[in-house]
Amino acid sequence: MKTQTKKIMKKSALVLALAAAIVSVTATEGMAQAKSASGTPAAGKTSSTATVTNLSVQDMGSLRFKLAFENPLRQKTKIYLLDKENNVLFDEYTYGNTQYVRAFNLSNLTDGEYSFVVETGKEKLKKDFAITTKTLRGVSLASNN
Repeated sequence: MKTQTKKIMKKSALVLALAAAIVSVTATEGMAQAKSASGTPAAGKTSSTATVTNLSVQDMGSLRFKLAFENPLRQKTKIYLLDKENNVLFDEYTYGNTQYVRAFNLSNLTDGEYSFVVETGKEKLKKDFAITTKTLRGVSLASNN
């Protein structure tokens, strides 16, 4: 029971820390091209009948990601962040906006696979990405004077 409580408290703290770290930015320019976990461009236009277009996730460095998309029909849109086990780490709704751009500080998340999901009505778009820690090793020689 204690382990279960600790897990719940840890997830709650993670969600609160993530929510506190989210920074809103205003969409004043065109959307930047993103890279997915595989390193290939993640931006892409969907069909003209789609309610959400140009969904992109951009790695801004230091575990900050920018999520952006266009919503020309200004439909109610749900945005959420999932971990590999489909646990919802963040969610919000937007209404009446033609563009959405938000920076997410994900430095509190552990290494793993995650997804941003954008949902309007029956349409559901998903962008996967991974957080990995890389260790660089090197040798430094002392100088002998």
